[in-house]
Amino acid sequence: MARSRARRAGVQVTGEDILSELVARLRPLTHKKVRIGMQGDAELAMIAGVHEYGSVKMNIPARSFIGSGKKKGQTPIGKLVRGSVGEIARGRKQVDELMQEIGETGLDRMVKNFDRIRQPPLSARYAQVKRGPNKLLQRDEDLRDSLTFDVVPRSE
Repeated sequence: MARSRARRAGVQVTGEDILSELVARLRPLTHKKVRIGMQGDAELAMIAGVHEYGSVKMNIPARSFIGSGKKKGQTPIGKLVRGSVGEIARGRKQVDELMQEIGETGLDRMVKNFDRIRQPPLSARYAQVKRGPNKLLQRDEDLRDSLTFDVVPRSE
């Protein structure tokens, strides 16, 4: 089951503001959401799942790149949203523009997080047989390139 969160943004209404215009400008915020994650074929999804959560059977520790990237993106996305809601209320910014910025910011943080993964290190036995640089994630270029975002309608 998907989890969702909502936060309230502080927007002050003055006598000069027309409430119906404010509602019309802000309502679209409740109709869309941004999904940030990875997209790929079944094999790549399985590899991503093993890296994200680990595998006892295959003796692979978890090396979360999606969940930890999401956590690292929360603060800058929160600042972006707080700064933009007032702009949307005043008619200086569109909701679609904010959604795009949220996706780009979250994706940027997730990619940067992916590039920094160093722990837990490869097992000594696996490091001996692994060819090439000591990359932690299998098919790392494919996984990195599969990170994406989209803006979709919010299901009620």
